Amino acid sequence: MLNKIFYSIYQGKLILVKGSILMSETKPKKTSLSQTSSVFAILSVFNRVIDRFFKRKWESYFYGILPHPSKPRVLMLSNQGNWFLPYVRVNQGISYSDFGVIKKVIEQEVGISVNILYYACYHYNKSKRQVHGVYVLEEDGSDGSIEELKEGSWIDLETLRNLSLIIPEHKSIIEEYLIEIGSGNIPELRPPWAKSGWFGCATQWVEEQLLALNYQQLSPVECMKSWGISCILRVSTNKGNIYLKEASTLPLFCHEPAVTTELANLFPEHIPTVLSIDTKRHWMLLADFGKPIGRNAPVKLQKDIYRLLAQIQIKSVPHIDNLLSIGCLDRRLDWLASQIDVLCNDEFALSQLKESEINQLQILAPSLKNLCFQLAKYQIPQTLVHGDLHLGNAALSNDNYLIFDWTDSCISHPFFDMFEIYFPRNNNPFLSPLLKGLRDEYLTQWTFYEPQSRLLEAWTLAKPLCALHHAVSYQHLINCLELRAKQEMRDALPYFVRKLLQSTIKLVKK
Repeated sequence: MLNKIFYSIYQGKLILVKGSILMSETKPKKTSLSQTSSVFAILSVFNRVIDRFFKRKWESYFYGILPHPSKPRVLMLSNQGNWFLPYVRVNQGISYSDFGVIKKVIEQEVGISVNILYYACYHYNKSKRQVHGVYVLEEDGSDGSIEELKEGSWIDLETLRNLSLIIPEHKSIIEEYLIEIGSGNIPELRPPWAKSGWFGCATQWVEEQLLALNYQQLSPVECMKSWGISCILRVSTNKGNIYLKEASTLPLFCHEPAVTTELANLFPEHIPTVLSIDTKRHWMLLADFGKPIGRNAPVKLQKDIYRLLAQIQIKSVPHIDNLLSIGCLDRRLDWLASQIDVLCNDEFALSQLKESEINQLQILAPSLKNLCFQLAKYQIPQTLVHGDLHLGNAALSNDNYLIFDWTDSCISHPFFDMFEIYFPRNNNPFLSPLLKGLRDEYLTQWTFYEPQSRLLEAWTLAKPLCALHHAVSYQHLINCLELRAKQEMRDALPYFVRKLLQSTIKLVKK
C-alpha cells in the first residue's frame, strides 16, 4: 500500500507521523535522510506558526492576604467548607514587581482600596504558562472600609489550623504571616517599603514636595515597581511624571540620592534632575526624564550612549574624592582582588553552582588576583562606574541623553561598565561587528591615557574582571535580602560566575 507522511496537532505542536494511510501492519517504506531533513525543516516552520496562534496564553493568579484593622486575623472566603484567600485571575503574565497592575486587579476583586506591601510567595511556571502570587496587603483607607466588606470571614491562627484549604500550600504562608503580626517580630532584612505605613508616609512627603515646588498634582501617587532592592512611586503632574525612589542600603549600594544630586550638578544635561531628597530615609524625587531608550535601540544611538558614558567617566576623574565622601563606594582593583577569596568561600552565595564550578573558581583565584595587578599597570584612571549600565537605564529627553539608576555606582575600573558588550545576551554571530563598533567607540574616548593598542590589551584583561565585579555585587546583594526575596536574584550570581569562569579560562590558556 502507498505510504504517506501525514500530520497531527498534539498539545499545540505539529508532529510527523510516518506510516500507512490505512490502519494495517504494513511496514512503512524507508525515507532518505535528505527527505527527512526537508520534512522536519518544513515542520519546524509550521510549529513556529502553531506556537504563535495556538499556544496557551499566560494566566496570572494573585491571592491577597488582607489583615483585619485591629486584630491578628486575615480575610478568607469559603465554598462548601473549603477555604481560600481572595484572588483574581488575569489573562496575561505579570511580573512579581509590577505592583501598579497587580494592585488594580486586586482592588477590583476585593472592592476597597489597598496597598501592596510585598509578595509572600511568587511562582512562575513556564511550562504551564502560569503565574501564582500571594501578596500581603494593607487597607489604603481612601475609599470604603474593611469593616464594610460583606463577604468572607476574619480567620485567626487557631481557626486557620483547623480549616481545609483549596490550595493547601497557602496554609503555611498565612500561618507565618499571622505569627509575624501577632508577635510583632518583623524580619530584620525586610525593606522599609514592605512595611505597613510606609506608602502613606512616602505619599505624604511627595505631595508636600510637589506643593512646595508649585507642581500641580494630576493623579494619585502610585507604586510603579517594588522588589527586594528598591521601590519606585510615580505621580502625574502638570510638568510630567515625577518619581520617588528609595533603594536599599545594602553594603555595596551607594547613597543614591546624594550621589545622583552631585552627578546632576556636574552633568546637568545628562543626569535626571533631583527635585528633592530626604537623606535620612534615602528618598529621592526625580523630575520627568522621558521613557527609557530600550535595549533594541538603533546602532547610532547605542554608540552615542557609550561615548557619553566614557566622557562622564573621564570628566569625573577630578571629582573622585568628593564622590567617595558623599556615598559613592570605593571598589577599585585592589579592593576587588581582596574579595576573590571571600567569594570563593561563600557557600551560601555559591549554592546554585555545581561543585565542579566552585572548584574551578577556587583554582582560578590566583589568576584573577594577578589579572587585577596587571590591569592596574595601565594608565587608565579608575573612576566613576555606573554599575548597571544598559539601554534600559538611559533615556532621551529634550534632545539630550540621560543616564539614570545610579544605585550600583562606585569608583572602580571604567571598563566594568561594559558587561553588555563583553557578554551580549544574544550569541548571534551577526552581532559581532556591532559589538566591535560599540567597543571601539567607547575606547576611542580613552586614547588620551593609552594608545589604542594598549587599550585593547586592557580591554581583554578587564573582561573576566568585569564579570567578577558583578558577581561580587550580587554576592553581597543576595546575602542581604530577606529569605522570600532571594529568589529574585537566584539565577544572577551563577550567571556572572559562569561568565567569569569561561572568560578567565580562555584568557589563561592564551
